[in-house]
Amino acid sequence: MPALRALINDLRSTLSAHADPRNAAPMQAYMKSSLPFHGIKTPERRRLLREVCRRHPIATKATLAQTMRELWRHATHREERYCAVELACAGGNARLVDLTLLPVFERLIVEGAWWDYCDDISGNAIPHLLREFPSQMKPALRRWSRGSDIWLRRASILCQRRMKAGFDATLLYECILPSIDSDAFFLRKGIGWALRERAYAAPAEVRAFCRNYGDRLSPLTVREALKRIGP
Repeated sequence: MPALRALINDLRSTLSAHADPRNAAPMQAYMKSSLPFHGIKTPERRRLLREVCRRHPIATKATLAQTMRELWRHATHREERYCAVELACAGGNARLVDLTLLPVFERLIVEGAWWDYCDDISGNAIPHLLREFPSQMKPALRRWSRGSDIWLRRASILCQRRMKAGFDATLLYECILPSIDSDAFFLRKGIGWALRERAYAAPAEVRAFCRNYGDRLSPLTVREALKRIGP
């Protein structure tokens, strides 16, 4: 597809032209990444992606999905994978995001298998889909929360952390409970983070949850949950 290839080629050359070798090695070490970094910090990377998207507008949902998959699959640097994730909300692309992209996001979370990809997708794309398509997304998130992949579990737990309109407390706890006994650090930390965000609106609810499940929650989770409100 010529349009897809033009966007990807332009993005790669743009990222390469703005590479900063001083940042590249520390960024790769911090993320424990097998892919190298160009060394481009997040605000600059997002600005460059928006400019590329303006030069190469995407017209259809199918093209958006294919571009995301291609950019992800053939990435030579981690920033390209970040752009594959962020392509869904760059420029005017958000208008194309619907449930047809859910399998793409699920695949990126599973294949990425690290907190940076998971937390970006769970904080942006998944809340958008949950607000727009709650009757379809809630069963999908419950499925993620009970599955074997810890990153999908984490995404299901964290996806409402910034939501106000459409927030579903019952769904939050339904997604937390299947992982409550896990010894996985990123699940323990994710549960604590989600509870801490919920505590701003419902401190008594979060204290009660930590009290009721205190013998099953890790000290890390409880510490994170009560960080802003106290025991």
